[in-house]
Amino acid sequence: MAQSDSRRKKLQMLTRSLARKDIKAAQEAICADQIDPRIGYRRYEPENPLSLAHACAGEERTVGMPMGTSRFWLINRTLEQVSPASRQVALQFAGVMRGARQRVDELEASVGLCHAADGGPEDLLFMDVESCGFSGAVIFLVGMMYYRNDDLHFEQYLARNYAEEAAILTAFIDRVASARVLVTFNGKAFDMNMIRERAIFHGLKMPPEGPHLDLLTEARKRWRGRLPNCKLQTLERHLFKRNRVGDIPGWAIADAYHKFVDTADARQVRDIVHHNLLDLLTMAQLVSVILTGEDPMDA
Repeated sequence: MAQSDSRRKKLQMLTRSLARKDIKAAQEAICADQIDPRIGYRRYEPENPLSLAHACAGEERTVGMPMGTSRFWLINRTLEQVSPASRQVALQFAGVMRGARQRVDELEASVGLCHAADGGPEDLLFMDVESCGFSGAVIFLVGMMYYRNDDLHFEQYLARNYAEEAAILTAFIDRVASARVLVTFNGKAFDMNMIRERAIFHGLKMPPEGPHLDLLTEARKRWRGRLPNCKLQTLERHLFKRNRVGDIPGWAIADAYHKFVDTADARQVRDIVHHNLLDLLTMAQLVSVILTGEDPMDA
């Protein structure tokens, strides 16, 4: 039978199954051709899965929970370790945070920006989450970045399965409670709302809200109408001339995590962790540009 005839027959089977509301049969018809209906590319099932320890070097951490203890995977690195050539980003960030070339009109600036400008580089905690979808979906990665000992440090909490979500949320809640200023990109509308929803789901208590600088709001004030949009990677390309190569697209992240949970192959989790790290790094560059009032597009 020709390939086109085979495809046509499978499509007919799928259509009939859906008409009968036979979901199981429909799923079998889809899987028969090994095409993932959610992302539209042929599934790759490696014979030898790459372990998490090899894909994302880190360590298991234990946290105390209301009903006992739980574990998660901690990935802890510095910018020097990840990309020595990017060290200038950390030095520039620290210099600006210590007052170099700062131009902030406190009468015009947002409360979050004023808090950031008044602090030192060690006072900011950057945060970005990766989840299995939108509102109510499981959060599986909480990435954070902070400045210590003349370098930017990346601290990423990974849930190795859905049950470890509560553990990474608990660890984040403990960490953010001591942060002087939280910095996010669209975190007021997305990241923090999701964390609150999932914390309630797990019966976790959130700390009182502290100063929060949302860089999406700041970016829209400055570049809306001058750029195609104000998405983080658009700003990254136009302001900092960085084009990501081989980066996992946002729409594929949830599916990649589901595959990791199902197969224990961590190849794409490595891509997600790197994607999260790059988002955090770009946020540090945005803070430097916004606090100095310098516009790379005018250079």
